[in-house]
Amino acid sequence: MQLETRLISVLPNREYLASEEGMSRSALTRPEPSARTALLVTHSHEGTVLCPFFSKCDGLLIIDPDNGSREFRAREDDTPDAMCDQILKTGVHRLILGFIGGPAAQKLRAAGIDIRLGSGALAVDELVIGFDDLPAA
Repeated sequence: MQLETRLISVLPNREYLASEEGMSRSALTRPEPSARTALLVTHSHEGTVLCPFFSKCDGLLIIDPDNGSREFRAREDDTPDAMCDQILKTGVHRLILGFIGGPAAQKLRAAGIDIRLGSGALAVDELVIGFDDLPAA
């Protein structure tokens, strides 16, 4: 006789497999989302800084605070939809920017991206480190 199992979500990042009769349960742990963070940036005489404009930035800077890697991806197009699509292609779940309009924010949030507002007065590394303290967009 084969028992059917199903996934039961009980706590964040925890799932339990339960038999059809509910007799045996084993814990599974979902992997934590990556801390990789994308920032909309512009290049200036002061270096790479957070851009105050959503679709007019020079591109995306992706920083992984766990291993220190940095990757710059130049802006592909200057429309809000194109910028959203480019962000979604990165696979990141964290985004820091200076401004975002309602429709773009809704599209990114619906895709599971945590959007935070940052200040161009702070270094990009400081923004990434302080991500959790930044206000939600």
